[in-house]
Amino acid sequence: MTHERRETPRIRWLANLAVESAAVRGAAAYDGALVRCGGRRLELASAMHNSELLVALYESPPYDLKVAPIDTPRLSINLVEAPVRGRIGSDQVAVYSGRRYSLFLTPARAEVWWAKARSSRHLNIYFPEALLDEIGGGPRTVLRRDVPLFNAHVARIRPLIDAIEFSILHSEPFAGEVALGLGHLIVAELAHTPDRKRPVLAAPALTRVQDYVAAHLGRQIRVADLAALTGMSATHFTACFDAAIGCTPHRFVLQQRVDAAVRLLRCSRLALAEIAVDCGFSSQQHMATAIKHRTGVTPRKIRSM
Repeated sequence: MTHERRETPRIRWLANLAVESAAVRGAAAYDGALVRCGGRRLELASAMHNSELLVALYESPPYDLKVAPIDTPRLSINLVEAPVRGRIGSDQVAVYSGRRYSLFLTPARAEVWWAKARSSRHLNIYFPEALLDEIGGGPRTVLRRDVPLFNAHVARIRPLIDAIEFSILHSEPFAGEVALGLGHLIVAELAHTPDRKRPVLAAPALTRVQDYVAAHLGRQIRVADLAALTGMSATHFTACFDAAIGCTPHRFVLQQRVDAAVRLLRCSRLALAEIAVDCGFSSQQHMATAIKHRTGVTPRKIRSM
Protein backbone atom coordinates (compact mmCIF):
# COMPACT_ATOMS: atom_id res chain seq x y z
CA MET A 1 0.00 0.00 0.00
CA THR A 2 1.43 3.39 -0.94
CA HIS A 3 1.03 6.26 1.50
CA GLU A 4 1.04 9.79 0.11
CA ARG A 5 3.25 12.22 1.95
CA ARG A 6 1.24 14.74 3.96
CA GLU A 7 2.61 18.28 4.33
CA THR A 8 2.08 18.57 8.09
CA PRO A 9 2.96 21.65 10.15
CA ARG A 10 6.01 19.76 11.47
CA ILE A 11 7.37 19.29 7.96
CA ARG A 12 6.70 22.91 6.94
CA TRP A 13 8.41 24.13 10.10
CA LEU A 14 11.38 21.86 9.50
CA ALA A 15 11.84 23.08 5.93
CA ASN A 16 11.89 26.72 7.08
CA LEU A 17 14.05 26.28 10.17
CA ALA A 18 16.63 29.07 10.22
CA VAL A 19 19.20 27.37 12.45
CA GLU A 20 19.35 23.72 11.49
CA SER A 21 20.45 21.00 13.88
CA ALA A 22 22.82 18.20 12.87
CA ALA A 23 19.82 15.87 12.68
CA VAL A 24 18.00 18.23 10.31
CA ARG A 25 21.04 18.56 8.06
CA GLY A 26 21.60 14.80 8.14
CA ALA A 27 17.99 14.03 7.24
CA ALA A 28 18.10 16.54 4.38
CA ALA A 29 21.31 14.98 3.01
CA TYR A 30 19.85 11.46 3.21
CA ASP A 31 16.57 12.58 1.63
CA GLY A 32 18.46 14.08 -1.30
CA ALA A 33 20.53 10.96 -1.87
CA LEU A 34 17.46 8.72 -1.77
CA VAL A 35 15.46 10.96 -4.11
CA ARG A 36 18.26 10.73 -6.68
CA CYS A 37 17.80 6.94 -6.57
CA GLY A 38 14.03 7.18 -7.08
CA GLY A 39 12.99 6.88 -3.43
CA ARG A 40 11.12 9.34 -1.24
CA ARG A 41 10.32 10.29 2.33
CA LEU A 42 6.71 9.52 3.24
CA GLU A 43 6.55 11.26 6.60
CA LEU A 44 8.72 12.88 9.23
CA ALA A 45 8.26 13.56 12.94
CA SER A 46 10.13 16.35 14.75
CA ALA A 47 9.33 18.36 17.86
CA MET A 48 9.04 22.06 17.06
CA HIS A 49 10.92 22.96 20.25
CA ASN A 50 13.68 20.35 19.78
CA SER A 51 14.93 19.13 16.41
CA GLU A 52 17.80 17.06 17.85
CA LEU A 53 16.02 13.74 17.21
CA LEU A 54 14.03 13.03 14.06
CA VAL A 55 12.07 10.01 12.88
CA ALA A 56 11.46 9.57 9.15
CA LEU A 57 9.65 6.95 7.08
CA TYR A 58 10.89 6.13 3.56
CA GLU A 59 9.99 3.97 0.59
CA SER A 60 12.20 3.22 -2.39
CA PRO A 61 12.42 1.15 -5.55
CA PRO A 62 15.47 -1.08 -6.13
CA TYR A 63 18.44 1.25 -5.80
CA ASP A 64 22.18 1.86 -5.74
CA LEU A 65 22.50 4.38 -2.90
CA LYS A 66 25.53 6.36 -1.76
CA VAL A 67 25.22 8.72 1.20
CA ALA A 68 28.07 11.08 2.07
CA PRO A 69 29.15 11.39 5.72
CA ILE A 70 26.74 13.35 7.93
CA ASP A 71 27.27 14.71 11.44
CA THR A 72 24.71 12.60 13.26
CA PRO A 73 24.23 8.85 13.79
CA ARG A 74 21.45 7.22 11.76
CA LEU A 75 19.60 4.09 12.90
CA SER A 76 17.81 2.43 9.97
CA ILE A 77 15.08 -0.15 10.57
CA ASN A 78 13.79 -2.41 7.76
CA LEU A 79 10.00 -2.63 7.56
CA VAL A 80 9.87 -5.20 4.75
CA GLU A 81 12.20 -8.01 3.76
CA ALA A 82 14.71 -6.57 1.30
CA PRO A 83 18.18 -8.13 1.06
CA VAL A 84 20.90 -5.50 0.82
CA ARG A 85 24.52 -5.46 -0.31
CA GLY A 86 26.93 -2.78 0.77
CA ARG A 87 29.16 -1.34 3.46
CA ILE A 88 29.42 1.33 6.13
CA GLY A 89 32.62 3.35 6.24
CA SER A 90 35.68 1.23 5.48
CA ASP A 91 34.04 -2.11 6.30
CA GLN A 92 34.13 -4.89 3.72
CA VAL A 93 31.24 -5.11 1.26
CA ALA A 94 28.84 -7.87 2.32
CA VAL A 95 25.31 -9.11 1.65
CA TYR A 96 22.66 -9.04 4.40
CA SER A 97 19.22 -10.64 4.47
CA GLY A 98 17.49 -7.40 5.55
CA ARG A 99 14.43 -8.96 7.13
CA ARG A 100 11.67 -6.92 8.81
CA TYR A 101 13.01 -5.43 12.05
CA SER A 102 16.65 -5.60 10.84
CA LEU A 103 18.71 -2.81 12.41
CA PHE A 104 21.59 -0.94 10.77
CA LEU A 105 23.48 1.89 12.48
CA THR A 106 25.58 4.36 10.51
CA PRO A 107 27.80 6.29 12.95
CA ALA A 108 28.29 10.02 12.53
CA ARG A 109 30.75 11.01 9.78
CA ALA A 110 30.69 7.62 8.04
CA GLU A 111 29.84 7.27 4.37
CA VAL A 112 27.71 4.35 3.21
CA TRP A 113 26.90 2.45 0.06
CA TRP A 114 23.88 0.15 -0.21
CA ALA A 115 22.35 -1.68 -3.17
CA LYS A 116 18.91 -3.33 -3.07
CA ALA A 117 17.33 -5.46 -5.79
CA ARG A 118 13.82 -5.08 -4.32
CA SER A 119 11.53 -2.24 -3.39
CA SER A 120 11.64 -1.47 0.31
CA ARG A 121 10.34 0.63 3.19
CA HIS A 122 12.37 1.67 6.21
CA LEU A 123 12.49 4.00 9.18
CA ASN A 124 15.43 6.25 10.02
CA ILE A 125 16.02 7.63 13.50
CA TYR A 126 18.50 10.53 13.50
CA PHE A 127 19.84 11.33 16.97
CA PRO A 128 22.73 13.27 18.55
CA GLU A 129 25.85 11.35 19.57
CA ALA A 130 25.56 12.82 23.05
CA LEU A 131 22.25 11.01 23.56
CA LEU A 132 24.11 7.73 24.11
CA ASP A 133 26.08 9.37 26.91
CA GLU A 134 22.97 10.93 28.44
CA ILE A 135 21.11 7.62 28.62
CA GLY A 136 24.13 5.75 29.97
CA GLY A 137 24.94 3.38 27.12
CA GLY A 138 27.75 0.95 27.90
CA PRO A 139 30.88 -0.08 25.95
CA ARG A 140 29.51 -3.58 25.27
CA THR A 141 25.99 -2.84 24.16
CA VAL A 142 24.23 -3.18 20.79
CA LEU A 143 24.30 0.58 20.15
CA ARG A 144 27.67 2.31 20.65
CA ARG A 145 29.47 5.42 19.48
CA ASP A 146 31.47 5.02 16.27
CA VAL A 147 30.61 1.31 15.90
CA PRO A 148 28.50 0.34 12.85
CA LEU A 149 25.63 -2.08 13.36
CA PHE A 150 24.75 -4.58 10.64
CA ASN A 151 21.49 -6.53 10.33
CA ALA A 152 20.96 -6.86 14.10
CA HIS A 153 17.73 -8.12 15.65
CA VAL A 154 16.48 -7.34 19.17
CA ALA A 155 13.19 -9.17 19.67
CA ARG A 156 11.86 -7.06 22.55
CA ILE A 157 11.84 -3.80 20.55
CA ARG A 158 9.69 -5.22 17.75
CA PRO A 159 6.44 -3.93 19.37
CA LEU A 160 8.08 -0.48 19.57
CA ILE A 161 8.92 -0.62 15.86
CA ASP A 162 5.35 -1.60 15.02
CA ALA A 163 4.05 1.26 17.17
CA ILE A 164 6.38 3.88 15.69
CA GLU A 165 5.40 2.83 12.14
CA PHE A 166 1.72 3.16 13.07
CA SER A 167 2.16 6.50 14.85
CA ILE A 168 4.19 8.27 12.18
CA LEU A 169 1.58 7.47 9.52
CA HIS A 170 -1.25 9.08 11.49
CA SER A 171 -1.98 12.80 11.58
CA GLU A 172 -4.05 12.73 14.77
CA PRO A 173 -3.02 15.16 17.56
CA PHE A 174 0.15 14.06 19.36
CA ALA A 175 0.90 11.25 16.86
CA GLY A 176 4.20 12.93 15.97
CA GLU A 177 5.14 13.30 19.63
CA VAL A 178 4.37 9.61 20.16
CA ALA A 179 6.66 8.68 17.25
CA LEU A 180 9.47 10.80 18.71
CA GLY A 181 9.00 9.29 22.15
CA LEU A 182 9.18 5.81 20.67
CA GLY A 183 12.31 6.80 18.76
CA HIS A 184 13.97 7.86 22.01
CA LEU A 185 12.84 4.65 23.67
CA ILE A 186 14.23 2.45 20.86
CA VAL A 187 17.62 4.19 21.04
CA ALA A 188 17.65 3.82 24.85
CA GLU A 189 16.70 0.15 24.73
CA LEU A 190 19.45 -0.64 22.22
CA ALA A 191 21.98 1.36 24.23
CA HIS A 192 21.24 -0.84 27.26
CA THR A 193 20.98 -4.18 25.45
CA PRO A 194 24.14 -6.28 25.96
CA ASP A 195 25.87 -7.26 22.74
CA ARG A 196 26.14 -10.94 23.52
CA LYS A 197 29.15 -12.56 21.96
CA ARG A 198 28.08 -14.07 18.66
CA PRO A 199 29.97 -16.38 16.32
CA VAL A 200 32.12 -14.36 13.93
CA LEU A 201 32.67 -14.93 10.22
CA ALA A 202 35.50 -12.72 8.96
CA ALA A 203 34.67 -10.53 5.97
CA PRO A 204 37.20 -12.22 3.60
CA ALA A 205 35.72 -15.64 4.42
CA LEU A 206 32.20 -14.34 3.89
CA THR A 207 33.23 -12.92 0.52
CA ARG A 208 34.73 -16.28 -0.51
CA VAL A 209 31.47 -18.03 0.34
CA GLN A 210 29.33 -15.50 -1.53
CA ASP A 211 31.59 -15.65 -4.61
CA TYR A 212 31.51 -19.45 -4.56
CA VAL A 213 27.72 -19.51 -4.43
CA ALA A 214 27.47 -17.04 -7.32
CA ALA A 215 29.85 -19.14 -9.44
CA HIS A 216 28.18 -22.50 -8.72
CA LEU A 217 24.45 -21.78 -8.76
CA GLY A 218 23.86 -24.39 -11.47
CA ARG A 219 25.38 -27.14 -9.34
CA GLN A 220 24.64 -28.75 -6.01
CA ILE A 221 25.90 -26.54 -3.19
CA ARG A 222 26.36 -28.26 0.14
CA VAL A 223 26.85 -26.55 3.47
CA ALA A 224 29.92 -28.74 4.00
CA ASP A 225 31.47 -27.31 0.82
CA LEU A 226 30.86 -23.76 1.98
CA ALA A 227 32.20 -24.51 5.45
CA ALA A 228 35.38 -25.93 3.90
CA LEU A 229 36.03 -22.54 2.31
CA THR A 230 36.25 -21.04 5.80
CA GLY A 231 38.04 -23.88 7.57
CA MET A 232 35.11 -24.41 9.93
CA SER A 233 32.90 -27.34 10.74
CA ALA A 234 29.49 -27.27 9.06
CA THR A 235 27.72 -26.61 12.38
CA HIS A 236 30.02 -23.77 13.43
CA PHE A 237 29.95 -22.27 9.94
CA THR A 238 26.14 -22.28 9.88
CA ALA A 239 26.01 -20.41 13.21
CA CYS A 240 28.62 -17.87 12.07
CA PHE A 241 26.95 -17.36 8.69
CA ASP A 242 23.54 -16.84 10.27
CA ALA A 243 25.02 -14.31 12.70
CA ALA A 244 26.73 -12.39 9.88
CA ILE A 245 23.98 -12.47 7.25
CA GLY A 246 20.78 -13.03 9.19
CA CYS A 247 19.73 -16.26 7.47
CA THR A 248 20.95 -19.84 7.11
CA PRO A 249 23.30 -20.87 4.27
CA HIS A 250 20.47 -22.91 2.72
CA ARG A 251 18.12 -19.92 2.66
CA PHE A 252 20.86 -17.68 1.26
CA VAL A 253 21.62 -20.10 -1.59
CA LEU A 254 17.92 -20.44 -2.40
CA GLN A 255 17.53 -16.65 -2.50
CA GLN A 256 20.51 -16.34 -4.85
CA ARG A 257 18.92 -18.94 -7.13
CA VAL A 258 15.63 -17.03 -7.14
CA ASP A 259 17.36 -13.72 -7.88
CA ALA A 260 19.34 -15.27 -10.74
CA ALA A 261 16.23 -16.89 -12.20
CA VAL A 262 14.31 -13.61 -12.06
CA ARG A 263 17.13 -11.84 -13.92
CA LEU A 264 17.11 -14.50 -16.65
CA LEU A 265 13.32 -14.34 -16.92
CA ARG A 266 13.54 -10.61 -17.52
CA CYS A 267 16.63 -10.50 -19.73
CA SER A 268 16.61 -13.72 -21.76
CA ARG A 269 14.27 -15.87 -23.83
CA LEU A 270 15.48 -19.16 -22.38
CA ALA A 271 12.78 -21.74 -21.69
CA LEU A 272 11.62 -21.97 -18.08
CA ALA A 273 13.06 -25.48 -17.78
CA GLU A 274 16.47 -24.25 -18.96
CA ILE A 275 16.46 -21.40 -16.47
CA ALA A 276 15.57 -23.83 -13.68
CA VAL A 277 18.56 -26.03 -14.58
CA ASP A 278 20.96 -23.10 -14.98
CA CYS A 279 20.00 -21.72 -11.57
CA GLY A 280 20.27 -25.05 -9.76
CA PHE A 281 16.60 -25.85 -9.11
CA SER A 282 15.62 -29.49 -9.05
CA SER A 283 12.77 -28.87 -11.49
CA GLN A 284 10.78 -26.16 -13.24
CA GLN A 285 8.04 -26.59 -10.64
CA HIS A 286 10.53 -26.18 -7.81
CA MET A 287 11.68 -22.91 -9.39
CA ALA A 288 8.11 -21.68 -9.88
CA THR A 289 7.20 -22.44 -6.26
CA ALA A 290 10.30 -20.69 -4.89
CA ILE A 291 9.80 -17.60 -7.07
CA LYS A 292 6.11 -17.33 -6.24
CA HIS A 293 6.83 -17.68 -2.52
CA ARG A 294 9.45 -14.91 -2.51
CA THR A 295 8.09 -12.46 -5.08
CA GLY A 296 4.36 -13.11 -4.99
CA VAL A 297 4.15 -13.68 -8.75
CA THR A 298 4.76 -16.59 -11.12
CA PRO A 299 7.71 -16.91 -13.51
CA ARG A 300 5.41 -16.39 -16.49
CA LYS A 301 4.06 -13.21 -14.94
CA ILE A 302 7.61 -11.92 -14.39
CA ARG A 303 8.47 -12.64 -18.01
CA SER A 304 5.42 -10.75 -19.23
CA MET A 305 6.07 -7.66 -17.09
